[in-house]
Amino acid sequence: MTEKIVKKSLNLTLDLPLQWTEKIEQLALEKQQPLSELITDIIGVYLSYNLDELNISRLQENYQELNKKVQILEAKDHYIDRLEHRLFIIEKLVSSLQTQISPYPRDKSISYAPIIEEEFEDEPDEILTDFLE
Repeated sequence: MTEKIVKKSLNLTLDLPLQWTEKIEQLALEKQQPLSELITDIIGVYLSYNLDELNISRLQENYQELNKKVQILEAKDHYIDRLEHRLFIIEKLVSSLQTQISPYPRDKSISYAPIIEEEFEDEPDEILTDFLE
């Protein structure tokens, strides 16, 4: 990036020929620019500084930086779209699995005896010997 322009106030009193004063005032009117800005630009041109070019180059750098950020955001937006699509597919798969797995038996002809809680409360030794019976 270019260096930031630091401005310092400088009050000048100039004794200019009337012709120059009129010409400077006319230029300020034509450019619709305050007289102080016009004189600053004139001094800059004399000193080989073109403030407009500095501003343009700074704007171009800002534009490039902004453009990079926009590209990053667009890439992230595309990535989010892909993730949303994947999530949608996963939700459909989970939904189909939930309908396939039912807590109740599908075959109505087979009767399933309800499980009694007492059956789970066997003593440890009974559990080990139950298979022998």
